[in-house]
Formats: sequence, C-alpha cells, structure tokens
Amino acid sequence: MATITTTVTDTFWSKWGTAINLRLVTKESKSSESQEATKSISRESIPEGFLTREEVAKHNNPRDCWIIINGKVYDVTTFGKTHPGGPVIFTQAGRDGTDAFKLFHPPKAWQALKDVYIGDVHNDEPVPELLKDYRELRTSLMRAQMFKTSIPYYVSKFITVFAILAAALAVINWNQSYLAVLGSSLIMGIYWQQCGWLAHDFVHNQVTDNRKFNSYFGGLFVGNVMTGFSLGWWKTKHNVHHAVTNECDEKYNPIDPDIDTVPLLAWSKEILDTVDDEFVRSIISVQHWLFVPLLFLARISWMYSSWAHASSFPMPRWLRVAEKTTLLIHYSSVIGAALYFLPVPQAICWVILSEFFSGLFLSIVFTVSHNGMEMYTNPKDFVTAQLASTRNIKNQFFYDWFSGGLNWQIEHHLFPTLPRHSLGKIAPHVKALCAKHNLDYQEISLAAAMRAAFDRLVEVAAIARASLKHS
Repeated sequence: MATITTTVTDTFWSKWGTAINLRLVTKESKSSESQEATKSISRESIPEGFLTREEVAKHNNPRDCWIIINGKVYDVTTFGKTHPGGPVIFTQAGRDGTDAFKLFHPPKAWQALKDVYIGDVHNDEPVPELLKDYRELRTSLMRAQMFKTSIPYYVSKFITVFAILAAALAVINWNQSYLAVLGSSLIMGIYWQQCGWLAHDFVHNQVTDNRKFNSYFGGLFVGNVMTGFSLGWWKTKHNVHHAVTNECDEKYNPIDPDIDTVPLLAWSKEILDTVDDEFVRSIISVQHWLFVPLLFLARISWMYSSWAHASSFPMPRWLRVAEKTTLLIHYSSVIGAALYFLPVPQAICWVILSEFFSGLFLSIVFTVSHNGMEMYTNPKDFVTAQLASTRNIKNQFFYDWFSGGLNWQIEHHLFPTLPRHSLGKIAPHVKALCAKHNLDYQEISLAAAMRAAFDRLVEVAAIARASLKHS
C-alpha cells in the first residue's frame, strides 16, 4: 500500500492551523484483490463516460482530486481551491463522498457539481443496507420536521448567556477581592463556553436556513466578538474533524486535526510510533500528568490559532479585516471590562483565570466525546466511522446544558445540521439503526468517559517510558 504525502503551499493551513500550508496524507485504497480485478478489466472494455472505482481511487490528493457522489464522478481539483467549506473537500479525494456531501451542503450545491462532472461509476455495487437505512432515516427525519429550528429555543439561549455574563460582571462590581475574582472568572469561563456552543450551532447551520446569516452573524458576532475565536479558523478545522473523525493515514499520522496533538499528547500506541524524537517521547511519557493543565491552557492556544488564521489564511481582504476587527473588539472589551471593574493586579488575574476556566470547560466536552475511542487507518463508510469514533454521555439535565447538547454526540455526528433541541428526540431511531446492523451505540457516564480517555493516556505514556529505557 503506497502512501502519498502532498503539501499544498500558499493555500491552506498546517496541522496547527497557524500557517497557510496543509499537509494531507492520502493513500491507495485498493486491496490486492481489487488490483487484480483492475488488471482483468481493460480500459477498452469500459463504455465511454464511465470510470471504475479503482480508477477514481488513484486521484486521491489535493492536486488531483476526484470524488464519487451518488454514483457519479466529479473532478474537484480546481474547484477545491476555492471551496466555500475549505479544504475538507480533499479528505474525500478518491473516495465516495455521497453522505458527507449531502450532510453539509444545501440543495443548490448540486448545481455546482454539473460543472465538474466527468463520468459515471462503471458497474457500481449496490448501496450497502446500512447506508440505505441511514439515508432513509435522514429522509424520514426531514419529513417529520426534526430539522426545523425552534427560534424561541435559541432566543432563550441568548438570554441565558447574557444573564451569565451579567452575573460574572456583577460579582466583581460588588466585590474586588481575589475570592470574588475567582468566582467571577469561573462564571466568565462558563459564559465563553456557552457562547462557543451557540457559535457551533450557527456554523453547523442549525439555527436558521440562511447560511450567510449563520456564517456572518453566528461567525463574526457570536464566534469572534462574543466567544473570542475566529469561526473561520474553527469551521475549517471542525469540518475536517466531522469528515474524518479519529482517522489517521497508513502510518498513523492523524488526519483528523482534533487528535493531532503530538508533541504534547499521543492518543494511541500507533500514533506514538510515529514519534522518533526522544525529547517528544519524554513529554508523552508524562502526558497523563500534563493532561489537565493542558486543558486549562486550551483556550489560549485556540486564541493564538484564531489570530494566525485571520492573518495568514487565504480569504477576501474585506473578510480578513472583519475577522481581525471583530477579534480585536473581543480582546479590547475583555481587557476594558477588567480594568473598569478591578484594580490592575486583580484585573490581570481575572482575565487569565477566565481564559483558563473556559478552556477547561470546553475541552472536557471534546475529550469525553472522542478521545479513548478507536483511531483507524482504513477508511470506513460514513456511519460506521462515526459510531467507531464517537460516544454519548448518559443524559443528565445539567450536562445536557453544560455540553451544549453534545452529550448526544453520536446523533450530532450522524446529523450535524440537526438543531440541538432535536438530538435527544431522534436517539431512539439511531439506537434502532445500530441494533439492526450490530453497531455499538456507546453511551456511558461522564465519569466513565473521562476515565477511558485518561486510561488511554496512561497506557500510551507507559509505552513511551518503556521505549526510552530501551533506547
């Protein structure tokens, strides 16, 4: 199996989301059996206008990208450079991207495909029963109005987050002691976390059917001004996460940016095996001790990545100005509020602690959803990939609110545009789908999920320590 590493310069982002280089690792997906089948079928025997899946699989990198959607083949090599959703399109290079396309695109996107159509798949295999049932379930949910947004629900969410903000500021207006600063910063961390979930819902097009409104109001205002993150940066990264959740290349270099945490954390033995540097291995050998402190620092890292994205990622000039301006409004508002209500020493503590708490509260939710789950190299069909890499947290009223509905992570990954308030309603249907096809629907307690993630870190750390002793 050959591994092809392609670097697209001056176009996309690096693995940290802080530069304009994107390293995508793609792979030959043909087994020896399929290679033999290809040899037995001559090009001359295939009717004009038809292509085999094996032929499509060869065009599997950003410089030569073919994708299958509904049995038709599209060459998106040129279009991918200006794809509105970012470089996520290249994660489907050489693959069948039918379900990913349907989930993330509006109906009018089908029109754009006409310009890049190059043929049909020759003698295509029937759609697997799992995918057929999944697509039928999505259609039935749409007919049942499950994708319809409740505007009063989201109005209540805005009222809630502004009430949290008011509470945080009221505490330091009432008392400027360090104890009050601690309490206020904790509340402020929750405020930013809850703003983050709102921005998440907007960018997933859950809140309205108007995608431009979702992107500009949800992104620039809710994301940049209220939350302090570049939603352009987050959307670019998060789209890839949804398309290839927990997936790695054949050498176990992570393709999903959310598990690409080396040199600080390695989420599997196989990912550790990609690390040759002894110093990095020494860091990973104590990663279970570093883990919680790193959660506190996560928001600061994301803020840096946000500014780097706004500075270097290719985008229209007006959007770059808007990204930077809205981020500066956020930073200046936070510093201004701190200095207005507090003396300088307490103000500095308040800003730093607020950042720490927000990073912790956001990271906890991300960690329990995917970390400690399967990391895989061979591409799976869309449904199987989501079930293998995602878990739910047993529903509790507080955690449902605290996590922005992402305790229903399986349902969210299968139907990312489904409004938050509908996730729990469709869970019985998803469970039935999993039961019918013998798929593991993992639903555990918050404590058990945290333990699973921590145990994985401990396991990999022990392997790293052992390797250092023998080096």
